[in-house]
Amino acid sequence: MSFSQRLRYYLLGLGMGLVFLLFIFGNRLFSWSYLPNDRVLAEIKTKKIKFSPQSLTYINIHKISKNFILDTALVKGKINFKESKAQEVPCPRYTLYYGSLKIKFTKCKTWVTVDSIDH
Repeated sequence: MSFSQRLRYYLLGLGMGLVFLLFIFGNRLFSWSYLPNDRVLAEIKTKKIKFSPQSLTYINIHKISKNFILDTALVKGKINFKESKAQEVPCPRYTLYYGSLKIKFTKCKTWVTVDSIDH
């Protein structure tokens, strides 16, 4: 068996394996969350999110939807670690910026509380 035949069989098997992986895992093949900002945002997605009365007041006054905060700001925002207290025990506090919004939240083991939202 020549080298070109072995290479074709290898590439055929590799292609079938990749199709199989895409079929089984879909879009979940790869996620990058090794940077500090990404790790915190990835943890937020897995926990129940509560809103404080102050943040609910801001949402109602400025007519911002909760879904915008949950699906956009808390997913694409940038955490300012200088303003945050990431080492606080038992629940670290973070400050997140998304556009002109400043969102302060507390991340505990089982839930996240959005403490305040400001411009």
